[in-house]
Amino acid sequence: MQEVIGAPSSSSSARGLRGGLLLLAGLVGVAAAFLGPLAALPIVGALLLAGIMARPEYGIALFLSTFLMAYPKALQGSGYLTINNVLGGIFGVMLIYELYRDGNWWFLKTREIQLLLFVVAMYFVSEQINGPDPLQLKLLGSGFYFAEGLRTFSNRVAFTLFFIVYIRSPSHLRMIYILAVAFMVITALTGVQGVLRGGGLKGYRAYTETTELVAGQVGIIRAAGNPNRLAMFAILAIAGVWYLSQSMRSSLIRYMALVTIAILALAVFMTASRSGFLGLAVCGLAIVVGEGFDLRRLFNFSLAALLMGALVIQFVPEKNLERILNLPGTAGAASGEGSASIERRGYVFEVATEMLADNPFIGVGMGNWAAVRFLKDPSFSTGSPHNSYLLALVEGGPLCLAGFILLLWLTWLNLRRCERYVDAPGSPLGEISWVVKSAKVSLLVLIFFSAVADLWQLVILFMLVGVSVVTRRLIVDAERNAAALAY
Repeated sequence: MQEVIGAPSSSSSARGLRGGLLLLAGLVGVAAAFLGPLAALPIVGALLLAGIMARPEYGIALFLSTFLMAYPKALQGSGYLTINNVLGGIFGVMLIYELYRDGNWWFLKTREIQLLLFVVAMYFVSEQINGPDPLQLKLLGSGFYFAEGLRTFSNRVAFTLFFIVYIRSPSHLRMIYILAVAFMVITALTGVQGVLRGGGLKGYRAYTETTELVAGQVGIIRAAGNPNRLAMFAILAIAGVWYLSQSMRSSLIRYMALVTIAILALAVFMTASRSGFLGLAVCGLAIVVGEGFDLRRLFNFSLAALLMGALVIQFVPEKNLERILNLPGTAGAASGEGSASIERRGYVFEVATEMLADNPFIGVGMGNWAAVRFLKDPSFSTGSPHNSYLLALVEGGPLCLAGFILLLWLTWLNLRRCERYVDAPGSPLGEISWVVKSAKVSLLVLIFFSAVADLWQLVILFMLVGVSVVTRRLIVDAERNAAALAY
């Protein structure tokens, strides 16, 4: 009788997998017991490498989380040995291998990547030619480098490159965008919680506390340690939650989304940020204009506005409302709550004008604003300009600023064109329509906030650029497949 050998059964495969995991857990435990916790790093690193090679999109999601999330101190690493750098190294090796195998340098022909590399070059030239005297910097001490430097910016550029290479399908894009929105929602809720517990900046403004960031509280966006930025993240989350809910058929999910949006809007008021208040108006106007009016949307807008109004009346301190309504040009802006902030911004603009007069063609180098201002300002202040356009102009020069503006314009055009395709009836990419619409509104919000905050080091800009490039590539692939089928 001939023996027939078949494939192993699913139960035996499951037993084998469990056995392998138990063996691996035992090895990690023994190594940690005899050699210390660091002995497990090679094993964990090998598993991470294998996982990223098998599913690079999850590696990109992890990479994104290193920019958005304050990891526990035990996982943050030290020096150059951080999760962020390790992931960058892994993706760099993978990309080099693919280039060796395929010889396709298509990503370097992408206009957005070319613009980002141009901006890096301008910052580098500015640093080499106009950077502060190293001796003076040494005397001032490292504390004057409040801004993140060119190395960090280059890291973001590398992330954008890996994003457009390894996010290859609509499901990958949805996963990444949902992850980013989730982090923003958690961060905004944390800021609201801080005020309701009696904390907050100056006792009433919502923000994520610096001590929590140092301790590495999970789920908190590091850059939200500022009320204006926290307001921006809440508004970006509003756009994401709104468009995601509109793609759902469940009425329950939509009503839950409206409640979430109302709470996120409450977070904006809790920050007492005037730019946040105006940014919320920009977001709402962009959604209304983009979506148009029908009875169902009108009802949803009205319901969200009523919920927001009830929460604001119930929970927002009077000082917050007073500060928010003291907009530039009003009577309260001269002497009311927050008037000193407006005066400081006007003074910073005057100082920046003098700095530009000294270096009209080439900037002073990325990260050098604080040191150069300290040496220039009679008040010996190092405060930031609270304006991304102005900061790029001073640190990188007019060509650097032009590179950023062109990058924003190309990203806007990409998203507009992609929106028309994915929103068309029967579109093969209709499942990512909500991602494209949300990214378009988020880009408008980012462009507005860039005039009142320093934001072009944040990963949000680079993620939106990546979303626009990936969506454009998916559309090209879909059109090519449709043409092949028609032929």
